[in-house]
Amino acid sequence: MFNKIWPPSSMNFNFWPKNPPSYREANEEYAKCLRGVVDKLLMTLSLGLGLEGNVLKEAVGGDGVEYLLKINYYPPCPRPDLALGVVVHTDMSAITVLVPNEVPGLQVFRDEHWFDAKYTPNALIIHVGDQIEILSNGKYKSVLHRTTVNKEKVRMSWPVFCSPPGDRIIGPLPQLVSDDNKTKKYKDYQYCKINKLPQ
Repeated sequence: MFNKIWPPSSMNFNFWPKNPPSYREANEEYAKCLRGVVDKLLMTLSLGLGLEGNVLKEAVGGDGVEYLLKINYYPPCPRPDLALGVVVHTDMSAITVLVPNEVPGLQVFRDEHWFDAKYTPNALIIHVGDQIEILSNGKYKSVLHRTTVNKEKVRMSWPVFCSPPGDRIIGPLPQLVSDDNKTKKYKDYQYCKINKLPQ
């Protein structure tokens, strides 16, 4: 299930579940808190590039950044050796903020190996997405990851994909460019990625 939880202009409550009755209120409060977390993450990543703290946030759309909540439900699978919850991919967002349950399943790829993301109670998992890789001109890398399923337990996760508005033009930041860098609208990038077309 997907719901846009920010900005208010992009939210359509007709598609939000009516049960539990507290769903809307809980998500509105979560989005409010999440915006502060994402602002701090983008500021820290900007500073890590040697730029002013507001550069990445403004580059991905400022207060117009769209937050898309997805609720993933992975039922027990009798043959987890033959199935993946989600195939290998990177997120097309700028940043993804993930709340997992205690059942392991998220794996990240680094140094030619898959590593299990360990569950830490009350902690968020953060993925750098494709748009930050593009804006940083490759200095930050989008996280290659996949999810596995469990033989006995239900796994759930609640990622929020924080992405530029569709008409936002994304390319390497001017401070980090070379002559062969390209820009494009986020919605065009999104279309190519979803349809597996060359970028």
